[in-house]
Amino acid sequence: MTSARSATEWSTWGVHARIVVTDPDALSSASNLIRGYLAAADAAVNRDRADAEIRALDEGPNTVTPMFARFLTDALAAARTTDGALDPTVSAPAPHSWRSITVDGTEVTLPAGVELDLTATARASSADHCASTTAELLGCGVLVALGGDIATAGNTPPGGWQVQVQDLPGDPTCQVSIPSGAAVATASTVKPLHPDSISLWRTVSVVAASCTTAHASSTAAVGMGGGAIDWLTNLELPARLVDQEFRVITLGGWPS
Repeated sequence: MTSARSATEWSTWGVHARIVVTDPDALSSASNLIRGYLAAADAAVNRDRADAEIRALDEGPNTVTPMFARFLTDALAAARTTDGALDPTVSAPAPHSWRSITVDGTEVTLPAGVELDLTATARASSADHCASTTAELLGCGVLVALGGDIATAGNTPPGGWQVQVQDLPGDPTCQVSIPSGAAVATASTVKPLHPDSISLWRTVSVVAASCTTAHASSTAAVGMGGGAIDWLTNLELPARLVDQEFRVITLGGWPS
């Protein structure tokens, strides 16, 4: 994913995780920080865990951890960007009930009948926060990749962060250079991940100022058919779309 040598990788949350830092001496500390963050994130938002913080929320005001408040704030921002295509609720009495959820510091208020599910955005949100907090604590450049969600922060390495954009071996591929603070996310409908997909697009990749925005935009766009082109253009987001015939369309100044 990047040509830098100060890197480590492992599997977590069912995806391939990779960390790259601009300071080789910081790699061990960065790995420990990010592994710890992801473990805490799992305890906060994993609905499959009986002890998860998300399972303890009730109707009305709730006091939550700062981490959970960040996750929910990011999820609501993604819902606004996609007009609810990425809905952070798993149970709600009416469409767009997420609009009535409020976050004020660590106070979260849920409307009656609303339950949260932050699965759609938790991974991208984690990439954002892992990159930014690790770069700030260690004073170096950091790239965090969790599957197709990639966030960067801190010092930009010479030539920028080199990111390879590709879904499966044999699919069209390209390598882009992005500065620290930029993020890339790729959404896919490729079998066997989505065996019943009839989408126009195999993949949609988006560059944005946060991984949460890039992920939300690519995920929404991949299901829009031809309308994705105008939608992404209106958002002024650099994007790369690959259709089922392997034809590639780039928009909005897709980086080279």
